[in-house]
Amino acid sequence: MHKGKLVFAQLKEHLPRSVFDRCVARYSGSHAPLKFSHWDQLLCMMFAQLTSR
Repeated sequence: MHKGKLVFAQLKEHLPRSVFDRCVARYSGSHAPLKFSHWDQLLCMMFAQLTSR
């Protein structure tokens, strides 16, 4: 039985949301995606990379 965190959750812990938001603000990430936020877009790309999709 699984008792720990999933691999994706463990990877996500290495980049706190506040640090990511500062990077978006610093590098003029003001162009919002159509449906996802910048954070959601990052999580989707991380998941796709992790699962080789």
